[in-house]
Amino acid sequence: MNNIMMYFVNIFRKIIFFTTFALLIYQPLAAQQVNISGNEPAYAGCLLTFYSIDNFFCNTELMMGECIVSAHGEFSLNFPCDEVRLIYAHLGIFQVQFYVEPGFSYEVKLPPRTDKTPEEAESPFFQTVKIYLDILSVNDKQGQQVAAEKELNMMIYQFDEIFNPLHDQLAIDAVRRRPVARLDSSIRAFLEIIPATDHHFFNKYTFYRSGLLYYAAQRGRTSVISNTYFARKPALYVNPAYMELFNVTYDRYFWFFGRANDAIYEVVNRQGSFGGLKRLLSQDGVLPNDTLCELVILKNIHDEFYADRFSRGALLHMLDSARVHSKIEQHREIASAIRSKITKLLRGFEPPQFELYNQDSTLVSLQDYRGKYLFLMFCTTQNYVCLQQYQLIEDLYRRHNKWLNIVVVSLDEFLSDMRSFRQKSGYQWDFLHFANDPDITKNYDVRIFPTAYFIDPEGKLVLSPAPTTEDRLERSLWQELSRNGLWQEYLGKGWIILD
Repeated sequence: MNNIMMYFVNIFRKIIFFTTFALLIYQPLAAQQVNISGNEPAYAGCLLTFYSIDNFFCNTELMMGECIVSAHGEFSLNFPCDEVRLIYAHLGIFQVQFYVEPGFSYEVKLPPRTDKTPEEAESPFFQTVKIYLDILSVNDKQGQQVAAEKELNMMIYQFDEIFNPLHDQLAIDAVRRRPVARLDSSIRAFLEIIPATDHHFFNKYTFYRSGLLYYAAQRGRTSVISNTYFARKPALYVNPAYMELFNVTYDRYFWFFGRANDAIYEVVNRQGSFGGLKRLLSQDGVLPNDTLCELVILKNIHDEFYADRFSRGALLHMLDSARVHSKIEQHREIASAIRSKITKLLRGFEPPQFELYNQDSTLVSLQDYRGKYLFLMFCTTQNYVCLQQYQLIEDLYRRHNKWLNIVVVSLDEFLSDMRSFRQKSGYQWDFLHFANDPDITKNYDVRIFPTAYFIDPEGKLVLSPAPTTEDRLERSLWQELSRNGLWQEYLGKGWIILD
């Protein structure tokens, strides 16, 4: 009996040991707090928000953390982080960026405050200036200060200072068809000067950046790059160097594969089969495992959706299949993000939702306008073309407001300016101010003023974008109502006024 008891005690001890060991192994992977602090009086009262790219196919932003700079210029924010990430913040004309490590603390210096001019703030074409954030000091997980020469950002900066001109020169040499042996010797000489370090992220960063050198020097040898850098390597979903090399290596992969095997068009366009496509692409040996094969498929579904070489309906069907059937959680998330991006402004799908304050400072959502057709327009109260457009839709509102809502999302700097304009103009349709959802211009792809969309009573896009000239807009409204058998009905109800 005692022997039996001792047997189970030993088994229990082994379970406890291995469970504890597993937890110790997993602990470093758990999210740890990152702290960013500094003192910049010029930014007093400003909201400081840091983001990271969470999906390099869609450039999906993930907000990492934010804080308000105090009246004296002090700021400090903490956020959880489970792996090294490149983070960034939009500060006036600048986009500042740097790498953070889990558990580390950073004292930083913000660039001289340079706000956008009214014209820059209004222009959808304005490009921010990307700069690395000035780091004053870094403390590691144990609270020990990291020497400047061993700090990740400094190592990457010094590496890129040498890498970037060499990469550009190799690309030029390759175009000029310089001998490959000479290009390879230049790359080997470069690799020899990379400092040896035990920093895992830096080693991966330099490894995949070096892959860009071989890609630039040996275009057309995708299989070599694939086998060397991806075939038997783990996927690094948030490592910019990995994803940059991945994106160029497998660019237009469906199209290149189809040149040798046109069965891809059958599998994609007619079958719309995610599993069938995996089996087909695995036949040539370039994509030897599920992880790499699925990631290549997801990238190319995203890219091909905008290229018109494959059926959009079939690509959407495969995305839905990936969202459900992929055994890799990151791939299910990527598939969902891609689907959200490519359908958000697609006819027949619901546009991005929002909640904005109207001219009465009441928070309203896109859902509040269901039940009627909606003409949604993005403009300002200062732009000359927008002012002309307001006169057009004033007439539209007068003749069709019984069945048509008109909403203008104003991109004026201040809500008070929008409210004052509406009061003075006498316009009766709703004006909404964008400030509560500053990403709305990106979500609705607003690049020029005016930009407009036409949405049906169920909240789905009918015209994306909608015309904004009087003759085309009026004709589009008539065509939509006629297609649904509503024109004569609305005329009979007196909901349409014919001048």
